[in-house]
Amino acid sequence: MNTRAIDMADAVVRRYKTRDPEEIISRRAIKLKDIRYCHDLLGYYTVILNCEYIGINTNCTNAQRVSAMAHELGHALFDRKHASSGQAFQDTYFYSLDNSKAERRANTFAAELLLADDAVLEPIGYYEYTADLKQLEANLPSRCASAYRAMKYQELLQEFQYAHSGLITLDEIARMNSIEKHFVDFKLNILADKGYQLPFLPELHNDFLKDSLKNCNGNEVTMD
Repeated sequence: MNTRAIDMADAVVRRYKTRDPEEIISRRAIKLKDIRYCHDLLGYYTVILNCEYIGINTNCTNAQRVSAMAHELGHALFDRKHASSGQAFQDTYFYSLDNSKAERRANTFAAELLLADDAVLEPIGYYEYTADLKQLEANLPSRCASAYRAMKYQELLQEFQYAHSGLITLDEIARMNSIEKHFVDFKLNILADKGYQLPFLPELHNDFLKDSLKNCNGNEVTMD
């Protein structure tokens, strides 16, 4: 987990008292530009003559726009020196999280910026699950084998998932927050790394954004 990116996102929220990346971009005097004639590019970040620019494709949906701005804002906060050297962030290998430390960091920053912990914990039933865990632990024998304890935890998890199969989906959480679904998945992994015992944890694939970053014409576009 990139703790610097998480700490930076939390600091930005405290400073600007908002999770809206467009407002933060404006208040940081970063120039926001439209991308109109490049269908395979969702967004970019660059620095020209000491002026910062973020470009967003005009064809993207509102959720894509918000998610892209948050991602590019992450580059602005961490990668200005690199961008100042004349290298715009347009990495063609963005879809693989293994390829670039800068991209992984920007994704972590964006997920933490866009979603407060409770924006995900409450809808997935985390607090109800935690209460059930506490009750289980209170009823376990004081000296029981670790294998038995692990078995009871697994049974509780399965029972909770079965009983709460109708809980809100990641798609619904994303729609409620007007962001891309995969940043909800990414946030779940961040929460798990923070130490939360979650009732479920989707697997974060390396190409977790590949299926969603498409413009309105159906062409795949990159985040950078």
